Amino acid sequence: MGDLCCFLVTVYYIEFGTTLDCALSVKRATIGDHCADNPMDPVNRARLHNLLPLHVRSCGPIVKVERMFDITIVPEYK
Repeated sequence: MGDLCCFLVTVYYIEFGTTLDCALSVKRATIGDHCADNPMDPVNRARLHNLLPLHVRSCGPIVKVERMFDITIVPEYK
């Protein structure tokens, strides 16, 4: 088990009636083992929802959470 847990969180975007995907990387110690292993549990979904960026959090509820191996940020190319 690594120190970081990476998720692809799908939020229902109420205003537009569609979904929005957001990558989330969080330390396992921050969310605990139960949340890391069972992210779709209602209590754990609420915990992850509170960790999303505000502009994503305000769109609506989480409808799906998928585990990812890693998240890489690619710099902009000019």
